[in-house]
Amino acid sequence: MNVTESTSTPTPSGQKKRKLSISSLAFLLAGLLIAVTASSLLFVGHVASTASSYQTIQNEKARLQSAITNRLNMFVQEQLTFARSDETVKELVRKQNVQFVLEKVERLWKDYRHNRTFIVTGDDRIRVEGFADYTHITNSALAETPALVPIVSRTRTLFETNRVRVPGGYGHQSLLGLQTEDYATAGFAVIDDRVAMISAVPLMPGDHTVSLPDKRATILISAIFVDGGLLKDLTGDLSGLGTTVFTELGGSLALDGLTFRAGLEAADDMPNWSIQTLNGDNLGIFEWTSKSQGASIWPTVIPVVLLLSLALSVLAFGIAWRIGHLTNSLQDSESKNRFLAHHDTLSGLANRLMFNQELERAVGHLPANAFALMHCDLDRFKSVNDTYGHAAGDIVIKTVAERLRDAIGKDGLVSRTGGDEFVILYHRTISKPVLSKLGLEMIKSISTPITLDNGVHVSVGLSVGISIAPKDGQDEETLVGASDYALYHSKDEGRGCVAFFGEKTVHSPTEDTKKAAANTG
Repeated sequence: MNVTESTSTPTPSGQKKRKLSISSLAFLLAGLLIAVTASSLLFVGHVASTASSYQTIQNEKARLQSAITNRLNMFVQEQLTFARSDETVKELVRKQNVQFVLEKVERLWKDYRHNRTFIVTGDDRIRVEGFADYTHITNSALAETPALVPIVSRTRTLFETNRVRVPGGYGHQSLLGLQTEDYATAGFAVIDDRVAMISAVPLMPGDHTVSLPDKRATILISAIFVDGGLLKDLTGDLSGLGTTVFTELGGSLALDGLTFRAGLEAADDMPNWSIQTLNGDNLGIFEWTSKSQGASIWPTVIPVVLLLSLALSVLAFGIAWRIGHLTNSLQDSESKNRFLAHHDTLSGLANRLMFNQELERAVGHLPANAFALMHCDLDRFKSVNDTYGHAAGDIVIKTVAERLRDAIGKDGLVSRTGGDEFVILYHRTISKPVLSKLGLEMIKSISTPITLDNGVHVSVGLSVGISIAPKDGQDEETLVGASDYALYHSKDEGRGCVAFFGEKTVHSPTEDTKKAAANTG
């Protein structure tokens, strides 16, 4: 009996269907793998882009604020070249020498590009108005210029706080150790219907060979219009170039991404900083779009994701390399921004913000870890500035910073806290003989002649005041005050020497060093 086979072999069409199903599954799995990988990369790109953008904005906000604050402080220092002078008190306040006033106000425009200048006397009368190309002697009531009233009022209040009685009249306490806001009013206002950075300081003796005759101060007010050069000056600062020479200013409203937008409020998603008048009225915002902020990782991530369909294995290595490269670039950019936010743009030394942070950290380790504060101030720096100009002064500051940094090395932090004022936080060997020797070595180094760009040699001196923690104090304010007091003592004893807080005796350099320090170049 023949038995028929009950099992059947697959037909060609069935084999094809099964092969198609396996092929589709393979493609599906491959597509799914690519999709998952691509989605993961897109997610990583989104997170990295969001995080880097946020961090960049925060760093640039801090840097923008630091640049504006530094410019305000520099503005005050520019005024002090005129306002803090025995000659100014004698010729302007006491003699009302018109020719002297005209020459000095004109210098504020030529040297610093102050667009507007006012001199307000103690009877609240505006006696002088300076413009870009001329100076006008007037006698108008302060109330006729309402924008100046709160500025003058606040500056007078500060002067009354700092006023001291001296033979023949009044003077102003030393500016050493004072913050800018302790004696000057700096901010923003509307002058001549234009938004301007404005600063006001009282006229005061410099060396106290003359005195002020009246309790009520004569006030010097200067203004730089935002659209009259301030933006370009700030752009130079934000680009890491330091102070831009004002003769190159063109009054542009948008240079390298920095703009001023009147009447707007600050936003969290942009590196901007709002400004107000002293009365709290909003004037607008400075907004900065830098090159680092505009950088994006998407032009890199998207092409990488597209290449997954062609070579998944090659893509993985490419992604790792590119993301690593971008991460390093972002880290380098952020590191640079952090450095610039904590360092002085001219000298490269730590600024006041970084010094205060390090001092607070050092105080937190007391009494286990002793340290010393060395308050340093240049002697005869003003004469170099007055004789050779501010470009020469910048060279001196840079050279002094380099010499102090070489003297201290890794044993402490050197910071620049004012125009020609430096403070050193020293950690290594805290003993008076060692500190005295170090101070004298710094004085000798600083007194070495400095060569200017034109080949001229100039010399400055250095006075040093030292306080030791925890012996002289266990908090920041006490220690800074002690070193500042010691610096005063060093100055009083003839300058160019080292003084310790609490000691009458000062440590002077050798005769050779004294002779070098006496040369003005």
